Formats: sequence, C-alpha cells, structure tokens
Amino acid sequence: MKLRRIAFALAKGICHCLVAVLKLVLLLIAGKVLMNKRTDTQETQIKTLARQESQNRINEFVSIISHDLKTPLTSIKGNTQLMVRKLGHSLETNTIASEETKRSLVDMQRLLERTDQQITHLTHMINSLLESSRIYANTMDLLFELCELNALLSEVVQNTRHLPAERTVRLEITTEKTLLVMADINRIKQVILHYLKNAHNYSALDRPIQITLHEEEHTALVQVRDEGQGIPHREQERIWQRFYRVPGIETLNGSEVGLGLGLHICRTIVEQHHGQVGVKSSPGQGSTFWFTLPLLETEAK
Repeated sequence: MKLRRIAFALAKGICHCLVAVLKLVLLLIAGKVLMNKRTDTQETQIKTLARQESQNRINEFVSIISHDLKTPLTSIKGNTQLMVRKLGHSLETNTIASEETKRSLVDMQRLLERTDQQITHLTHMINSLLESSRIYANTMDLLFELCELNALLSEVVQNTRHLPAERTVRLEITTEKTLLVMADINRIKQVILHYLKNAHNYSALDRPIQITLHEEEHTALVQVRDEGQGIPHREQERIWQRFYRVPGIETLNGSEVGLGLGLHICRTIVEQHHGQVGVKSSPGQGSTFWFTLPLLETEAK
C-alpha cells in the first residue's frame, strides 16, 4: 500500500514535471517565433530606411552634378551660337577671299550647328534630372493662374519650331466654350510639348499627329494621337515610372538618347494640378496619350 502511494506520488510528480517542461518548451517556441517576427520586421524597416537613404544620396548627387554641369554647358552653347552667327555673317557679306576657305567655313558652320543641337539635347537631359530630383524632394514650384486651354493648344500647334516642316499637326476642339483651368501655364505647355515630341519620335514623318480637346463633365480632356508603332499593354503602366524606357521600340525621328524621365515628370505635373494621365495603345495601332484637368465652373462665352 505504501509502495503504491509512493508510486502514485512519483507518477504525479513526473506528470507535473512533464507539464512544466512542456509549458517551458511552448514558451521558448513562442518566444522564438516572436523573435523571428520582430527580426523580420526590423530587417524590413532597415532595408526600407537603407533604400530611402540611398535614394536621398542619389538625388542629392544628381542635383549637385546637374547644377555643376549647367554652368559650363550654358557657356559652351553661347560661344557656339556666337561662332555660328559670325560665320554666317562672313559668308553672307562675301568677305572670304578664297573659295576653298569659304567651303571650309561652310563645313565648320554646319558642324557648329550640329554641336549646338547636341548641346541643346544635353541641356534638356540635365534639366530633366533636376526636375526629377525636385519631384523626389517635393520642391517643384507651380505658379497657378487662369489659363484658357483652347488658346494654349492653338498657340502650341501654331508654334511648332521644334518639329520639322514636313510634320503635320492637327488640332480639334470639340466645344465652342472657352475651357478655363487654374494652372501653371508653362508646366501644362511642357506636358503637351512632351506628348508631341514622343508622337513625333515614334511615328513616321509623313503621318499626322492629332491633338484633341474635349469637355467631359467637370474636366478638360487633352489627347495627343500618333500613328506609330504602339505600346504593348504590359508596358503601359510602367512607362510612367522614373528612368523607365520601353524595350524594343524604335525611334524613327529625333535622338534615341533618353533618360526615361519625361512621362514621369508629366504625370507629376498633371497630378499636382489634380488631374490624371493615361495612354491608350495597341501594337501597330498607334498611341493616344491623354491628360485631364479640372475645369473652373463658368458660363459659356
């Protein structure tokens, strides 16, 4: 009987010990799981902070180097344009004694004109980098004023010096009303000109570019359509990302060099005007880039 009690007590004690050990093991396991979760969270936070810091450093470098490059480029461009004008004046006034020398100077003039075009392109790229760094730092300034979209689009179409004379640009305004918006006029013009430049670069020179202005409820819709190669559907969201260029799309006109910043800047400008951007396109069917702006509530003129 005594041995039975001892055995029972021993068994009971072993059970209590096993329960205690099991509880301890469960606590250790739970602690390990929590530790792992905490570590994963911390690692995610560290990686996020590292990416942000890296991006900040990159944008700081881009901003500094862009400012440093603009000063000598401005000087080089000014000197190049001055030499082109002087050569042109000398050739027009026939002050060159030798025909051979005259031909040499004509060749020099052409080379300087091409150099000026490349400097202009390089300056545009540097300005895009500066714009990108301002967007990231949230320091892009906008000067809002009353803007007549009808007149702005007419002005852009009539003044297409950036496009060759062979390129046809058509404007269609589907309303008789004057569509008024509050906008930074130069920034909205920048968006329209970039859409036009893209349409020119990626479509045959003998095909027209169509610009359309619609009124839709309380918004103005601007569309720029080309008859170019089109954009695959899978790429249509990515083209608005910073530094992204669609692979395999051939540039038919203009320079092939680009940073993939133009559409990203356009989207930021339009969104800061409380509008939206988008594209409708299919391979071989051309592309229509569009943006909307909220209209001011006014009576028809």
